[in-house]
Amino acid sequence: MRSFMLAGLLLVCAGIATAAESSLKLSSAQRQALGIRVGAITSANQVPVDGLPAMARAPLHESAVVTAPFAGITVAVLAREGNTVKRGQALARIQSREAMTLGAQLAAASGDYRVARAQADRDQQMLDEGIIPASRVQTVIARRDAAAARLSELQAARAMAPQAAGAAAGTYELRAPLDGRVIERSLRLGEPVAALAKAFVVAQPDKVMLEIQVPARYAGQLRPGLTVRAGAGEGVVSEVGAAVDRASQTLLVRADMRGQQLLPGQQTSATLQLPAPQDAWTLPSSAIAEHAGQHVVFVERDAGYLRVAVKVLAQTGDGQSVVQGPLNKGSQVVVAGAGALKAMLLAGE
Repeated sequence: MRSFMLAGLLLVCAGIATAAESSLKLSSAQRQALGIRVGAITSANQVPVDGLPAMARAPLHESAVVTAPFAGITVAVLAREGNTVKRGQALARIQSREAMTLGAQLAAASGDYRVARAQADRDQQMLDEGIIPASRVQTVIARRDAAAARLSELQAARAMAPQAAGAAAGTYELRAPLDGRVIERSLRLGEPVAALAKAFVVAQPDKVMLEIQVPARYAGQLRPGLTVRAGAGEGVVSEVGAAVDRASQTLLVRADMRGQQLLPGQQTSATLQLPAPQDAWTLPSSAIAEHAGQHVVFVERDAGYLRVAVKVLAQTGDGQSVVQGPLNKGSQVVVAGAGALKAMLLAGE
């Protein structure tokens, strides 16, 4: 019985539609029978782009690679993947022939520098007294500077490969460069290590860099500072790629993420918040209907409902949509019963 009543109402209401503006006039009883309900729209500041494929990476500025400065054999692994470490904490010990000779080279270089400096000081004094020519002083000063450079070089090497306390000669330590968590370990106990080989990666916890594949059609709207959401975390865009991938026709966008549980190497999906145009509005997805190849909403006006064509910019997972169209702030649109109004338009055509 109700279906017959609704059909009759549709036919009656179709006859009173104003074709010029597609304004539909309904009585209170008709609105109640069709289940029509209206709600307010709000201005949209952002357009969410959902479901973008993304990969979590180690953070760019809050992580560091620990390398082995000298080749050798791993004799102790003191930190495991997932361990929290403090800056300066020993991560591993490596025994190396080069490290064994480093101490002797450093002692010899220190002695050479002391002798060269003393000689340069004496010759400078003799030059001031007019005893020796300036060319002789220039020679000893050059020798002193060369000795200083050699000593500085070996001291830097010792700082990179500090001697392990209580260990055999030639055993140096790899130490954490920052407070963080070990997210990668390449060393294996008893196996050889090449010079400058990657040994550990240490990163600050609760921070990752997200690499996002964004369709090229959004290229003109991308810029650093845009908001990104992934899982329970939120971040901001830090880099925008300058070239489009040929295979996927996407741009690589990187974002610094905080306060979430993503791990480096984890695949996920991200939501990118793009800036909205001036005439963008947020409203329930149920307010949108399709008519004559267009998306339309029905705006309450003068005791009737005016059909307005809109462009759907985005749909979110919470039942909301962002549209662009000639709407006004505070407008009331039909959020329930839009399908019935569409049927009335079709019946009147």
